[in-house]
Amino acid sequence: MAESINRLSFYMSWVCGVFVIILSFHSISYRIIMWIGIHPLEIALYFALTVLLLGIIGFSGIYNWKAALRSIFTVGFTLVLIVFLAYILFVGDMSR
Repeated sequence: MAESINRLSFYMSWVCGVFVIILSFHSISYRIIMWIGIHPLEIALYFALTVLLLGIIGFSGIYNWKAALRSIFTVGFTLVLIVFLAYILFVGDMSR
């Protein structure tokens, strides 16, 4: 079970990264804000927090060096995404 969480969190971290890139450079963000009422990068931030928690849980599924590298990458990558998104959402919004 922990091995599958480890692998799932690794794949979800890649999906989260692609999601952030698409939302950062695409004009669909305005449509999502008007439709849902929440900024899409906020959704990506919550998704990244979920992936981080799954990545931490996935540390219990380490049985070899590949799984360890996968877990370390997942946690590190999602931490970078969370800091990046938090900076954009909280510091970037101070001028309004």
